[in-house]
Amino acid sequence: MSGRADAPVVRTHTLPTGPLAVATWSGASDPVLAVHGISSNNRLWLWLADAAPGLTLVAPDLPGRGDSPPVGGPSSMATRADHLVELMDDLGFERMHVLGMSLGGFVSSALAARHPDRVRTITLVDGGLPMATIVQDREAMGARLRSQYGDSTAWPSSAAYAREYAANVAPLVDPTDPHLADFLGHHLEHDAAGGRTRLDLDSVVDDGVDVFCTDSAAGHFAAVQAPVRLVWAPWGVGPGSAPMYAADHVQRCTQDHPALRSAELVPDVDHAAIVMTSRGAQACARALEANLAS
Repeated sequence: MSGRADAPVVRTHTLPTGPLAVATWSGASDPVLAVHGISSNNRLWLWLADAAPGLTLVAPDLPGRGDSPPVGGPSSMATRADHLVELMDDLGFERMHVLGMSLGGFVSSALAARHPDRVRTITLVDGGLPMATIVQDREAMGARLRSQYGDSTAWPSSAAYAREYAANVAPLVDPTDPHLADFLGHHLEHDAAGGRTRLDLDSVVDDGVDVFCTDSAAGHFAAVQAPVRLVWAPWGVGPGSAPMYAADHVQRCTQDHPALRSAELVPDVDHAAIVMTSRGAQACARALEANLAS
């Protein structure tokens, strides 16, 4: 790691749709709107900020994650994208480069499809392409998401949570990495019983169902006109596991897409390690910096 010394500046923006907490790392580059994954938060980009200290990253906590409260009504990638346009307006940015990981990739594609005049380029990190299959049973998918993310454990310490997270969610991430401690610390809310994950399940379920149970992702990706670069992982959770996208599916999605500039398979990483390790973050930085230079 390069040891970037600056901590992000954090501010909550009061927007028409609802408040968004935003972490900003200031650098010499044009500003990049960085959108995290389904159960993540804006500290996901700590590794990237370290790998490329010159970047200016504007990273919101999506509603129902981190310091951003949930907003009323059902959610979708389209509503998340429209909310981010409100943030751009509040910040005074007419157009931005956009970076999205996992769910953030789907939000990024929706943003570019719905508001093409607001997006300069898109960098997708293991997300944003259509899913290979659409799940027909929305109720079962919602129940699965609630079971997966509805953790009510009171963790005695952030270190204990980091060990569990590294073992079951991010096995290729160093459990003693200070960035992981910062990331997970932002994910926990502490009370007398210990640290509990602060994650609004209704937000997670709505977002996940929109991705997995509708064809919105296919429509959004097909409509993207801004230059696109993709980095993707060969594994899902640990070596040899099923990936987010199989290689033949990536080829089908990207082979005739007029906006695609590159699609890089990053070897020996999984869905978390493609961002939450130094090597993975460096691959993300290469793709993003190529977009910034275009």
